[in-house]
Amino acid sequence: LDAILDADRKWIAKGSLPLPCVNPNACINMIAGKVSMLTGATGPITTTITACATGLTSMITGAMLIELGRADVVVCGAVDFSLVEPILAGFATMNAAFVPKPDSPFDAPATVSRPFSAHRRGFVVSEGAGCILLAGKRFARERGLPFDVEIAGWSMTSDAHHFVAPHFPTVRRCIAESIADAGITPNQIQAVNAHAASTRAGDQVEFDALRDVFGDHLPPVTANKSLIGHAMGASSAIETIFALLGLRDGVLPPTINHQPDPQIPIDCVAEGLRPVAQEHVLKNAFGFGGCNACVVFRRI
Repeated sequence: LDAILDADRKWIAKGSLPLPCVNPNACINMIAGKVSMLTGATGPITTTITACATGLTSMITGAMLIELGRADVVVCGAVDFSLVEPILAGFATMNAAFVPKPDSPFDAPATVSRPFSAHRRGFVVSEGAGCILLAGKRFARERGLPFDVEIAGWSMTSDAHHFVAPHFPTVRRCIAESIADAGITPNQIQAVNAHAASTRAGDQVEFDALRDVFGDHLPPVTANKSLIGHAMGASSAIETIFALLGLRDGVLPPTINHQPDPQIPIDCVAEGLRPVAQEHVLKNAFGFGGCNACVVFRRI
């Protein structure tokens, strides 16, 4: 995006034509194309775009390819590079990204990502990438590939509601369906890795949906965006890696900068890293356009 923006500005300012590399690199699917060139992988190739849920939907798509026998190993994940001036400005004008109040004291950047907090006022935009390799059990065992976690269940729903506002019924259904698809009950989930973008509406709807599914037995809910900001399309891939490492090591990362919100009575591991033995972890991701994805991971 920055290359396209730079080319456009040079064209307007100087009449300079864009370099031949601009258009190929403007293709979003070129990222997957470059990965295939680097790895030599010649199986099915696709680029899933579901905003903040992209990382999870890429894994769900990969799991379906394996289940269908169309692939043995799938390179899944997501990358995003949102630190581009118009994108940052756009998030600010739509009141999604944190913007300091003119009459308030300076807020250190590390303190303003505040998921589930009473004083949350939007996210901090970040960048990143995450890669997860999926393989069928038989293929992995025959080739000595180590594994200790599996995708136990998943769901994807569309809000069919609003460009950016979350929708409780379809968010709740996505959570509930992923747990049912895993063949377990909600009380068998030991931890939730939340979407939790630190927005007023988004955090409230996610909590309401979780509370409706889990009742009074909501397990600890961690919000990684408090630690790393909101990496947009890459966020659910990166946060899935956090969840998988926590599942493997029996720990939950903290939700920092938390100030209790009476409307969101939640255990979000605000005190710091917490040892928690886990067999099942639920990962949530909800993107603009009403794209919802939830996956239940099981420790084997």
